[in-house]
Amino acid sequence: MLTRLKKLHTPDIETLNTITISKENILNNIKSIEKLQPNSQIFPVLKSNAYGHWINQILKIIKGFSFPYIVVDSFPEYQIIHNQSKFNILLLWETLPKNYQYFDTKRTTFAIYNIETLKYLISLNKKIKIHLFLNTGMNREWIQKNNLNTFLELVKNNKKIELEWVMSHLHSADEKWEESILKQITLFKTMFEIIKAKWFSPKWKHIWASAWMIKINDSFFNARRPWLIFYGYSPFWNDEKINLDLKPALTLNSTIISIQNINKGEWISYNQKRIAQENAISATVPFWYYEWRLRKLWGKLFYYQNNVPLQQVWTICMNLSCCIANKKINLWDKIELIWIDKNKKNTIEYIANQAETIPYEILIRLDKGIRRTII
Repeated sequence: MLTRLKKLHTPDIETLNTITISKENILNNIKSIEKLQPNSQIFPVLKSNAYGHWINQILKIIKGFSFPYIVVDSFPEYQIIHNQSKFNILLLWETLPKNYQYFDTKRTTFAIYNIETLKYLISLNKKIKIHLFLNTGMNREWIQKNNLNTFLELVKNNKKIELEWVMSHLHSADEKWEESILKQITLFKTMFEIIKAKWFSPKWKHIWASAWMIKINDSFFNARRPWLIFYGYSPFWNDEKINLDLKPALTLNSTIISIQNINKGEWISYNQKRIAQENAISATVPFWYYEWRLRKLWGKLFYYQNNVPLQQVWTICMNLSCCIANKKINLWDKIELIWIDKNKKNTIEYIANQAETIPYEILIRLDKGIRRTII
């Protein structure tokens, strides 16, 4: 009743910037992932706020699926999935030991790579499922081969700790095949044999994220952690030889909030550094580096209005940016900042290339305050 009353008295405010998530495209990507390796399970990665797509929205789209686990980074992300779905949850990264007491251990599995964390979980005296995160060569964290037995002995001597998983991570996502990747896979299998020798039989074995589940099919591994391809982005987006049926799900529209007639020789925005080389019409949108984009990208990107590309120009401000417009543009018109048509110059991949980074970094920088909707 209280919720209904709040809705009645809450104004329906239309936002100037809106991110739209395509349900149809997410479902298409899931089907494509399932076809890649049909004999292994999918653990969708919703960490980093579902790569900028918003965990809440993705949960609404996938609520009818029976994925064994949803993968997240942190306790706040765990809370969203726990409270808004019935999925079991894999906490991929660490939290402070004292925080583990607040998790629902019936629905949560913990990635373990610190001996202190394992000891703390044992001290809780609860039935807890874990997976061991093996270091196969990245050397960032995780369990080394030479101390694996220490972890195994602790688990073996405590009947309430269940070793359900074994996993690792490959060192690159979009490189060509390298012998070092093969060495990582071989080391994983060697360490798994050590685990088996201790009379453990973990249910899940996984090392694949998006890139290598496309390139390698090894029946030894029975689970996968799709990240970018789940949202429609191939790690090999610039490799025409790899043709996957993936459809990006995220688009972003903004609104024209000002139109200025600029005379040749006049300056625009900060510092009087950007001078108009000819008479022009400038259109302003309320989107730039506060919402996400980098200041250094000025002049390198394009917006679209009615399929017409409009180059972004002049100094980028905290909340505003401008583009060269035409006489057909009107105040309050909608304008595309990110789109899914690969032939346009406002795709996530194009923007990432201009920023000299990867699509993942562009996606996760989309400000959490931008409204997300599902179509």
